[in-house]
Amino acid sequence: MPHIEDVFPLNSMIMEMTPFLQEKLAKESESFLNQGLRFLFLLNNSYFIWEGLSTINHSSSSLKVYVAALSDKVKEYKESYLQVSWAPLLKLLFNTKPVPFWKNYNPQTMFESELRKTYNTQMLWKVPNYELTISLRKAITEIIRSGYTKYINDNNITTPRVTPQELEEMLQDLFEG
Repeated sequence: MPHIEDVFPLNSMIMEMTPFLQEKLAKESESFLNQGLRFLFLLNNSYFIWEGLSTINHSSSSLKVYVAALSDKVKEYKESYLQVSWAPLLKLLFNTKPVPFWKNYNPQTMFESELRKTYNTQMLWKVPNYELTISLRKAITEIIRSGYTKYINDNNITTPRVTPQELEEMLQDLFEG
């Protein structure tokens, strides 16, 4: 059985197997056409692995470094998920491209429409870990609420059709799949 420095043999074996599992998950994730779902799949599974490894005795410096690296990977997947799924919605509010005068383009209407589509698509996606669910909801809410609030303030909109508070309440139902 392989043995890494000061790591117990079973933990050493787990550390050696985990990269193969991560590679398999990455390969499997390529089958998802929706990039948001792809990164959520990677995030869910990497978080599960990280959570399991976090419960192991961390007396070994090698294991501490390994778990920290996996934690960084989880953060990377979370950020990628947010960037492909939610950040693009804000571009609709802050579009600086000129729109032809004959097109009736309302950034707020476009944003609300795309937000509802994204929300309806992802509402039933499953995030099995409660802490991860809460963390994702907070991050999504922060992105959407801050961008929308900035848009409302920048454009002196006194009575928006949807308030930032209403958006926040709506987003609390995500990942109930």
